[in-house]
Order: sequence, then structure tokens, then C-alpha cells
Amino acid sequence: MITTWFVGPKGLVKGEGSDDNALRSAVWIDLSDPSKEEEERVEGLCALDIPTRAEMQEIEASNRLYCEDGALFVTATMLVKTETESPESTAVTFALTPQRLVTVRYAEPWSFRTFAQRAPKSGALNAEQAFFEIMDTTIERLADMLELVAMELDHLSHSVFRRHHPAKAPQVSVDLQKAIIKTGSCGHICGKVRESLIDKNRIISYAEQHYEWAVPEYRARLKGLLRDINTLSDHASFTAGKIQFLLDATLGLISIEQNRIIKIFSIAAVIFMPPTLIASIYGMNFKHMPELEWPLGYPMAILIMLVVVGVTLYFFRRRHWM
Repeated sequence: MITTWFVGPKGLVKGEGSDDNALRSAVWIDLSDPSKEEEERVEGLCALDIPTRAEMQEIEASNRLYCEDGALFVTATMLVKTETESPESTAVTFALTPQRLVTVRYAEPWSFRTFAQRAPKSGALNAEQAFFEIMDTTIERLADMLELVAMELDHLSHSVFRRHHPAKAPQVSVDLQKAIIKTGSCGHICGKVRESLIDKNRIISYAEQHYEWAVPEYRARLKGLLRDINTLSDHASFTAGKIQFLLDATLGLISIEQNRIIKIFSIAAVIFMPPTLIASIYGMNFKHMPELEWPLGYPMAILIMLVVVGVTLYFFRRRHWM
């Protein structure tokens, strides 16, 4: 599908059609899941060699960042499904010329949807400003995702490490397995954000070096985007370290809980081992046993069992094993 955008009073307005005249005069041409015929049509009218979907998936910098026929081509890794816990990556190509911006995409990133709503009042009146606004909206979304991850990590930290005084309130049971799954989701989102930030850093740096027709105002805008990206990259690295700490701490608490349970069973086994031995001895069916006809044999055996259990418990408490 071809969508054209034109200069309006305060920004870009969406065109009604996509005929040849509209394509020649459009400031921004957005190709969303285009067919081969639509690609060839835009290539012929705009004198651009638009990369194919397979070429957009290449990871080599020479295939993703290059200048050709007076146009700057950059292929960015954008995030989709950012409203969920499983964001995915998609490739979006930007072809920037002094006259127009052409974008090629096969998904709808949040930044495109948001910029389309803001475009009429965004202040973007040419191709360069449209490119800057899309990148700025993308970086804004990445910052929001990092903020949401940080809030979720704070909530998880309070849940995992929270303890109540037994005399005041019962201890809250925390499902540590669910906490690990939630931490893993945060780690996945943070990893996607860091990947996207690295990609945007490379794109903006390349544009700053090879954007030959840019005026000083636009170069200053590129430097501002780079500062924002670097700041968010530091924040993402800090968040990744916090995720790793919380994951290690949760695994440690699970190990402690398991050890505590095993310790209870071990103590119970040791406590009941001597009484079991005594009961086993006096449970043997031999004809000649000294205490077999003794009237006090049964209560004496019970007393010995109780004494042995008491001594064992006293010994464990003195050693602070329980």
C-alpha cells in the first residue's frame, strides 16, 4: 500500500490518492507491505532503487547504510508489538533525498502509527524534518519501554525481598518461579531496546557523516538525537545489570528455600532414627528376650524414646541447626 503525505499548515497531512502527480509532489511516501508493481512504480517516478525485502534483512553495514544517486539509504531495526511482553524486530528502510522521504516497511511499528497521528501538528514541513520526527518518536518509545521495565523491576524487587515481622503480620508468600518468568520478560524487552538503540546510534552516526546537504540546524538535530541515544544506552545497561542481579537473587532465594525444606526432612529423619531403632529392637520376635516378661518394659521403652528425642532436639538447638 502506498501512502502519500504533503506539507500542511503546521505539519504533514495525509494525501487522498497515490497517482503519479501525488507521488512526484509528496514529501513523504510510505510503502507499507508493497507489491512488486508498487515498488517499481515508486522507483520509476522518484528515480530511486528501493531495496527488496530480502536486501532489507541483510546485516552487513554496507547493505543497510549507503548513499546512492544522491539519496541516503538507511535500514533500521524497529520494534513492533511493544505493548506486549514479547516485542519483535522488523526492518524499515528510509530513503532520504532533499525533496522527499521514502519509507519501506512490512509491519507497523509504534513510532509510525504515533507519528501519523501527530504529523499534522508536528512542525515537520520537509523530508528531513519528517525523518527526524520519526526517529525522535522511535527513541521516545524506547525510553518509555525502559521506564516500564524499570517500574516492573522495582515492583518485583519489593515483592521478592519484602519481609514482615511475624508478630505484626503473617509473612507474604511470593511465587519465586513467577518472579523469574517476569524477570525474564523484562530481560527480553531490555535486550530488544538495547539492540534497537545500538542500531539507531549507527544510523544517526552514519547520517551525520554522509548527510552532505544538511544545513547546520539539521546537523545539530542529529547531534541531539545521538545524545539521547547515548543516554538511553547507559540507562539500558544499568537496567540490564539490575535484571541480572534480581535474577541471581531470586535463584538464590529458591535455593535457600529448597535447602530449608531438605533441612526439615533431614532433622526429622535424625530425630526419629533412635526411636525407630529402639522400636525395631523390641519388635523382634525372639523367644528369649530379657525384657519380654517385664511389666515395665513397654513404658520404659516409650520413656527411652522420648528422652532420646528430647536430647537430640536439645543438641540441635545448642548448635543452632534449627
